[in-house]
Amino acid sequence: MKKTSLILSMLVLALAGAPVLTSCNSDTIYEQQAKLVEEQKKTDDSAIQAYLTRHGITTYNRLESGIYLVPIADGPTTNPLIKAGQKVTTNYVGKLISEANDGVVFDASSNNRTACGCLSFYNGTNELISGWSVATQQMRKGDRKLVLIPSYLAYGGGSKGSIGPNTPLLFDMEILNVE
Repeated sequence: MKKTSLILSMLVLALAGAPVLTSCNSDTIYEQQAKLVEEQKKTDDSAIQAYLTRHGITTYNRLESGIYLVPIADGPTTNPLIKAGQKVTTNYVGKLISEANDGVVFDASSNNRTACGCLSFYNGTNELISGWSVATQQMRKGDRKLVLIPSYLAYGGGSKGSIGPNTPLLFDMEILNVE
């Protein structure tokens, strides 16, 4: 009974406080959240563009998702593009791209204590950040690309280790094998 009373009390407080969560205009909290997401997408894109400019990178492909792919080496075009569900083996180095932390390595496959110094994952699953699945579906075995991922396809507003909230990331990624 105490548990039910507690839940009902919390529900009443949440409903009573709901109007406080909106601004003076008529936007709902969901509309406000959508606006914040769109603003963050623009901020991420500006940060990625600034990185490309600082490094003199002019050859890249911007995907509709906001991910940028910078070709370093192309695998044979006879190798098909990677599909969701396939096992992908890669070497990678993850770096920060902000001007203050430009080039700081936060992760690398060589540090994962595997014999190959690589990482294998099933594409399209929730094993890794969603940006990896989106980017690798534009790659094939033998490709090596710089993959610049906006924060909303990485860790979003959360943080992980040395990666702060709303941080776009760069991965120097080489596709070793696809099964």
